[in-house]
Amino acid sequence: MATAANTADSFGKGNKFSLGEGAARAGSTVLGTEAQISGNIAATGDIVIAGVIEGEVTSQGRVTIANGGAVKGRVSAIEIVIEGKLLGDSVASKSLSMMTTAQVRGDISTPVIVIEPGASFVGRCAMPEGTTRAA
Repeated sequence: MATAANTADSFGKGNKFSLGEGAARAGSTVLGTEAQISGNIAATGDIVIAGVIEGEVTSQGRVTIANGGAVKGRVSAIEIVIEGKLLGDSVASKSLSMMTTAQVRGDISTPVIVIEPGASFVGRCAMPEGTTRAA
């Protein structure tokens, strides 16, 4: 089993932390660049991940994986914004955005998806039936 330190060496090391404009809202839980967590994280509010997490991340708000941040595991939230790396499946009940620097490997379920040019995505995307899509 890989440790958080091993994951950092191969998955999130060497990247500098930066957030897109407005990514960290007031009251957000921020896991800084030095954070290396092996285990599950759950929050009722927003989470910003600038370090490395190996485990499931669940939020009743927004989860932002910052540029330089990495998650190896499942992510579930109302909104998900990916600027860093995600190796695992994700479920966003409102929307999921992959920014230019995003590297995603895993399946996605969300009613709204935004993928900026330059983002890397390998996986499948399911958009639940009965959701409204803009033309």
